[in-house]
Amino acid sequence: MLVSCLNNGGKIMSRFRTITYMIDRDLDLVWSRVGSEVAIPVVQYDKMTPDNSYAVPLELEKFDVLSIAGHLNNVIHTRKIPIGIKNLHRKFWGMKPLKG
Repeated sequence: MLVSCLNNGGKIMSRFRTITYMIDRDLDLVWSRVGSEVAIPVVQYDKMTPDNSYAVPLELEKFDVLSIAGHLNNVIHTRKIPIGIKNLHRKFWGMKPLKG
């Protein structure tokens, strides 16, 4: 995704935001990384109620890559992620959804 921003001199600069997908080998959950931040699905225990049959709700949360560096050897980098899951991560990062 191409993002334009203004620098201090008023000139328009362009940079690419690249999203990288990873799969946690232990939990089979998809992580994504943009720059120095990683989005990881986290269980929202407070939303597990009898009303929703104790379904396990997951929400993406942002972490600094250095804070989870010890866990990065447990993930597999891949592009083979279903489009629906990719679009959840793209929405989280503020990117347009993929079509297909």
